[in-house]
Amino acid sequence: SWKRIDANISLTMQTCSGMSKEDPTCVIVGASRGIGRQLALSFANAGYRVCILAKTSSDGSDRRLVGSLESVAEEIKAIGKQDPLSITCDVRDEVQIRAAVALIAKTFKRIDVFIYNSGAIWWNTFDKSPLKRFDLLQSVNVRGSYIFLQEILPLMKQEKRGNIIIVSPPIYSRFFNGKLAYAIGKIGMTVMVIGLAKELKDDNIAINAMWPATGIKSQVTDNFSEKQKDMDKLLRHATIFADACLSLVQDWNPNRPSGNAYIDEDLLASRGTSDFTKYRCDPTIEPPRMMPKFFPSLLVDEEDAPPVFVTSKL
Repeated sequence: SWKRIDANISLTMQTCSGMSKEDPTCVIVGASRGIGRQLALSFANAGYRVCILAKTSSDGSDRRLVGSLESVAEEIKAIGKQDPLSITCDVRDEVQIRAAVALIAKTFKRIDVFIYNSGAIWWNTFDKSPLKRFDLLQSVNVRGSYIFLQEILPLMKQEKRGNIIIVSPPIYSRFFNGKLAYAIGKIGMTVMVIGLAKELKDDNIAINAMWPATGIKSQVTDNFSEKQKDMDKLLRHATIFADACLSLVQDWNPNRPSGNAYIDEDLLASRGTSDFTKYRCDPTIEPPRMMPKFFPSLLVDEEDAPPVFVTSKL
């Protein structure tokens, strides 16, 4: 049953059971629907002890949103794997984040895989993106992921292992067009991936970004059009994204890739997948690719120059 564990921060949890302490662990933030839901199901099915976090629990407080932590937990239990650790957490609230990570550490003792999938979306021009909307995008996207990483990295460093996936895109100029407020946060998340990879290179912790090649069926895409059959022609199921993430975290070589921004289809193709028909929402039509086929390199000749640290007074 759901239990409130700290009334001061409105954090709720559901206990975890059914797995061995030796099984690997995966923490997924933003797991109540869409890609996050599928990540939870796929990692649970692959034998991971799963912790799912989201703002939407089961109280029905936001009826605009379909899916909840409780519904995803029930789906995981239905496939016979486990009763996952479920934590209601608003990623805009650093107190809730810290309490959630403390609970995860107490329950799991370690985090093998961490995926930040929470996201606010707003695709519109600068003049139609008010400051209130801008602040929401940054607090959920780049700020929320930043706080979570500050909290989980000490635990990973203590264990001297970890795989981190941030749901953010490769950096290229077309991405900024018509969605600047959104792009600032999402690109900031990818900058965090690239920068942290350098700082974590001696800790056996890999951090990478993942982004879909095509549209992924979710509540967001369902809201785009009432003609769902027409929309399905443009979409894939979230299983392709989950399969790419699972493939990425199988590698525990200390020199494994880190600091990269992957496209789900491209990663799977590089590892032997050639038939993507099973991922289609409309089985008769291959969805058009929304991402470029090639991305610019951000490397410079001075790539290995040591960083310079400067602090301004607050």
